[in-house]
Amino acid sequence: MKNPKIHFIGFLALILLGSSIPGGSMPPVLALTWDKLLHVAEYSILGWLGYRAYYSAYQKPMVYIIIFGILFGCIDESWQSMIPGRFPSHYDVFADGIGVICGALTGSFLYKKSE
Repeated sequence: MKNPKIHFIGFLALILLGSSIPGGSMPPVLALTWDKLLHVAEYSILGWLGYRAYYSAYQKPMVYIIIFGILFGCIDESWQSMIPGRFPSHYDVFADGIGVICGALTGSFLYKKSE
């Protein structure tokens, strides 16, 4: 399975799956008080996978990946508002944005376009 677009879409699904876990059912390891750090790490991976999947498809892939990642963070938080015991937070979206920017920047250093 060497298709990076499949990895990217699969990771999006994993994020939504993780957001679907009710608040009272989360294992103690995942119930960290530093959940913003988890958001940054999770969305850094998303930014890197997104850049890897689409760096050759767009003129300025970083812009598209960052905008998409922040919008997906908003959708993820809206989704969490419908899950019992979970609550949306604009601080989580902010952490998601920081993460996707870091991941996309990392991807841009690793996957330079051949010009």
